[in-house]
Amino acid sequence: MKEIKKVGIVAMPIISSGGGFQKVARDLIANLNALGKKVHLLSPFKIDLKKIEELYGKIEIEKFYYPENKIVTIFGREETIGRKLMTKQFQEMAKEVDFIIDLDGRVFHKYLPENFDRNNYVIWRLSCINPETHKLQKFTNWKMISKKILKKFMENKKDIPKEIKIYPLDEWTKKEIIDFWKVKPQDMCMYPEIQVEELNPKTKKENQIVILSRIAPNKDIQSSIKIFANGTKKFPKYNLVIIGGSTPDTEKYLEELNKLIKELKIQDRVKIIRDASFGMIKETLEKSKIIIDSQIGISLSMPIIEAMAAGCIPIMKKYNGTFTEILGKGEYGYGFENIEEGTKILDELLSRKKGENKKSIERAQFFSSEKFKLRLEKMFYPKK
Repeated sequence: MKEIKKVGIVAMPIISSGGGFQKVARDLIANLNALGKKVHLLSPFKIDLKKIEELYGKIEIEKFYYPENKIVTIFGREETIGRKLMTKQFQEMAKEVDFIIDLDGRVFHKYLPENFDRNNYVIWRLSCINPETHKLQKFTNWKMISKKILKKFMENKKDIPKEIKIYPLDEWTKKEIIDFWKVKPQDMCMYPEIQVEELNPKTKKENQIVILSRIAPNKDIQSSIKIFANGTKKFPKYNLVIIGGSTPDTEKYLEELNKLIKELKIQDRVKIIRDASFGMIKETLEKSKIIIDSQIGISLSMPIIEAMAAGCIPIMKKYNGTFTEILGKGEYGYGFENIEEGTKILDELLSRKKGENKKSIERAQFFSSEKFKLRLEKMFYPKK
């Protein structure tokens, strides 16, 4: 079996910013560096390695492949349009590497060079596929709205990869691939690396609750804020920290959130932190007692696992892959269907002198760095 020395990574969203996708991409590259692989990166955006180091830690990239036309960056985040505008750069990369990991996939499988071993091109699907999920997302930025409209005219069934190895992020994503792409993915779920070893659940907790996610409308942070406000009425000493990466919709969304915070009269108990480093996220989680997440229709949520490893008790919406798989439908955390139910759970937890989190801490160990390296080796050499 030919040794894999050079690995190409396809990452369409900009990875030198805060966010779950960004951290998954960075951690993947860091692990490839540790395994002695030379990493080549295809991206529509200029990557700031210094910024990545500040946020998550140092990585090394041997070669970058960027679009020749700057217009591509306007549509670069869109998985179909951006890819169709970068097929030339993809082929250039494919001629120089031994193996390609395409984060999310689509389109590029049609442009593999004839002499490239198709077994060495794999898709690691991180994002949701269900079209109904995308309908729930709100977009207020004109660039994002225009991209969504253009996408409808450019979509083609041939853009969906067939007979290509697709590794789903988790069981939720695996089901979506089967239901909506009508494709059979690999049996092995490629769960991401969660640096659970670096999170200390024994740190002294403060009267603090956290919301950790990208600060964007589709994350439904406002519902989590309402749960905090209503659930801490008898516990006014509790504070809330909202921490997460920025998107083009963040500024406008923050206006809505700050307005809500003032209406609920909790502005003195809420702190918002944007684009925090992993060190700041780690410190915040370790000091927090509870994490609230109101997203629906999502697959695996890295912040929830990080919070569990840090000793936080998770309270989250029931309709998503994290609740069904990571929390075991309530075995390792709490689920709610609406704000009222979430409020009741929070009130009950705060009424106890000591929260129950031992089982959730143990559950988080399943996603350790060591286990991710084993999955990565199996992806490269499945017959070993």
